[in-house]
Parts: sequence; structure tokens; C-alpha cells
Amino acid sequence: MKPNDVVKGLTTKLIDLMKKGGKWTKPWANKRFISVDGHNYTGINCMWLAFAKYDRKVWGTYKQWAKHECQVSKGEKSTKLLFFKKYFKEQDKGRIEVNGKVGNIYRYLRMFDVFNVEQVEGNTSRFDKFDVFENKVNDVSHAEEFITNTKAKIESGDRAYYVPSMDYICMPDKDAFINTEHSTATENYYTTLFHEMTHWTGHKDRCNRELSTRFGSKDYAFEELVAELGSCFIATHLNITSSPREDHAQYLNSWIKCLEENDDAIWKASSLANKAFEHCKELQPQTNAIKEVA
Repeated sequence: MKPNDVVKGLTTKLIDLMKKGGKWTKPWANKRFISVDGHNYTGINCMWLAFAKYDRKVWGTYKQWAKHECQVSKGEKSTKLLFFKKYFKEQDKGRIEVNGKVGNIYRYLRMFDVFNVEQVEGNTSRFDKFDVFENKVNDVSHAEEFITNTKAKIESGDRAYYVPSMDYICMPDKDAFINTEHSTATENYYTTLFHEMTHWTGHKDRCNRELSTRFGSKDYAFEELVAELGSCFIATHLNITSSPREDHAQYLNSWIKCLEENDDAIWKASSLANKAFEHCKELQPQTNAIKEVA
């Protein structure tokens, strides 16, 4: 199986779920997935793991499980995940400085196999703590700091939207948000704001995506898909669970058409959403040794 096959498989599953009708809840919205070593999976891998048949959240490679003295059960099939492997190449006209050397960072796509904790044998009870979701949404200072550091202009209004021509986000006041079936008012507020922040990154002076599209068009649906994924990525990064938007049904048919016409749509949308997320991260205080060369 090639990386592109994983993306096409994800697209097919998304379309099937959306066509079932009813109130479709993004399956990656309310789950966080953790490696056996304690690290969160991110990006498109969260969505892929959400489609797996397992209820528990802990995953690991064959070697990771072996390191923890657990054995993958005979006959179990792995789940394919993707990652970008980075490498630094020293170049005279490089844009990045790493440890005093100037060059560029390049990425190439790789694939790896993981197994759920339900697929392994051994003392797995010690991983039970990862299956208990720690609700941290009441402690939102880190989220507020993240938002403030982006310097996005946010104004108060009666609904949520982003205005590209004036470059500001409009948001209802926090007390306007209520608890819903699957999410708290706090979760609903922040994931809605992260959705609009993802739109905000599309401004020509930032990630420069096409934002001048009319409601109902293919490009509009695609940008909404990017914003939904971007909200998911930011929420996962900040340990705030994502939730379905009340206006999601308005985009449903457009999303199906967008995904059916282009097998790579989910990958392209995920890539753009990840760039939006990375842009927001780059606006946070830098603590590593990598810096841009003037």
C-alpha cells in the first residue's frame, strides 16, 4: 500500500459517512489518539485512526509495543499512518539557520504501521490512564495565550465569520455559547473560533488561499473543509476536543461533491489546514534553535 492509497481510503470512508445522512458528527472530533510512548497523533492521522474499529485510544508500532514488553497478537492487521520525514541540507542560498549553518529543510512522505492496544498481548492495564479523557477545557489560559499571540483582530457580533477585505474575525460573546449533546459551551466556543482563525490564515499576507468565493460553490466548500480540519488540528494541539458545527449541514452536499470529484481533496485540504495550523504556531514565542535568515 502506498501513501496515496491511504488518502484515497480515507476519502471513501468520509463520503460514505456523509451520505448516510442525519446529523453527521466528524468522527475525529471527540477523540484524541496517543502513542504507547505518550505522544499525541496529529493531523490526518487523527482522522484515519478515528475510522478504526477500536474503542481504545492507545496505539503503537510493533517495535514500540515490544519495548513495553507487549506482543502484537498473531494475525492482527496494522493501520497505516503517514508522516513527513525532515532533513536539513546546507546550502549557500538557504533560508534557514540551524546551529550556525545556513540551508533549507526538506520533507518527504513516509508511511508506518501501528496497532491498537486491543491488538496486543501483555500487561496493557498500565495504559488504561490514556483512555480516560482529562477534561482541561476549564483551564483555557493556554488557549487564550495561543490566540493572543497570533494578533488576529477579533470583534464581537451575533454570529461567527471572517471578513477577508477588512481582515478581522467576528465572534459571538462567550456567554452566547451553550452546551450541546457532545460538547461543552467552552469547547463549542474555542472550536468555532479556531475555525474562523483558520479562515484568517488564508489572507493574502499569510497563507494566501482563495477566500473570495460565493456560498455553495466548490471552492467555498473546499475552504470550509480546510477550516474544519484546521479547527480540529488546533484543538488537538491545545487539548481541547472539537465538536460539530451547527451549520455543518449547509456544507454537507458540497463536501461530498468536492471529495467525489477529486480523490486528493482530503489530502490537499488537510495539507492546507496543517499549513494554517503551523502558521499560527510560528506566531507563538520561539524556543528552538531554528530561526529564519534575514
